Amino acid sequence: MKVTDIEFTSAEHVIEEIENMNVKGGSPFGRAAAWAYKLCCDQETFTSKQELKTRFDHISSEMLKLKPTMATIYNSKKLVYELLDSFADDVAVLDIQREISGLCSRIIDYSLEAVEKLGAYGANMIKNGDIIMMHSYSSALMSIFIQAADSGKRFSVICTESRPLRESRLAAKILQSHGVPVTYITDASIWEFMPECDYIIAGADTITYDGSVANKMGTALISKLAKQCHKRLYIASEIYKIDLRTLEGHQVELERRTISEVIQAGDFDSMDGIEVINQFFDLTYAGDIHSIICEFGVIPPSMVADYWTRLENIVTTVKEINF
Repeated sequence: MKVTDIEFTSAEHVIEEIENMNVKGGSPFGRAAAWAYKLCCDQETFTSKQELKTRFDHISSEMLKLKPTMATIYNSKKLVYELLDSFADDVAVLDIQREISGLCSRIIDYSLEAVEKLGAYGANMIKNGDIIMMHSYSSALMSIFIQAADSGKRFSVICTESRPLRESRLAAKILQSHGVPVTYITDASIWEFMPECDYIIAGADTITYDGSVANKMGTALISKLAKQCHKRLYIASEIYKIDLRTLEGHQVELERRTISEVIQAGDFDSMDGIEVINQFFDLTYAGDIHSIICEFGVIPPSMVADYWTRLENIVTTVKEINF
């Protein structure tokens, strides 16, 4: 089982799909970024390394402007730029494009394999009869649930709607298609239903160096409620979501989106004295997370950064992916 992506046709198409919110989940964003650089290299013509870099600068700026919280976009950019900068200026630009295209292919393949691998580890955790609460759509979560269901395990999921865009509707449809019973609830009723679950699994959009997690708004609240209810919170995520900038003290930029996703024209007679904020992500602290389910196993949050070098060595080496 592999979680697949949109079939992108050009670098500009990648940016368009990100802007239209058709790319969903931290892992798909990292792969989308790799696709943008790859398609640029495969389809476009450049006369110099500097001209190629200028084009990459535009692509990077557009993607990060749209999704500043996504460490996977930044990581794809980092690896691509490091390879680009390693070439002398007199190297044929076509050779540079070919090498970068290959790197991007390995990033994409690694991410798909990582999501499948962590799905297997997460599926191992699920027992017959388990009731699991989840929050927001995540391809990593879906990998866990799909592999558990396909192996014959019988469990059910309490699925929060994840306002304001209600991304969990997609999760509920996927679970339904695999015969997994779903209880679909409003975000405001999480406290009422949490005592019924055995544990909670959420995804991640970004992981900091200390193991804290930026994810869809409401995840941090769930982590606090989970402690009150004595429930374990697991985060399903590939290691590619580590934000390396946090090692240097930079804070994760928690995206806010347009208020038109929260209110409609006519909801208020006047906006005088009313401020509407559409906070889209929050930060769940490492101390509120029991374990992170990743491609290297089920590990403590404090250990996530230990695996970045191993990941980097895999994707930058031209050989078969082997965890």
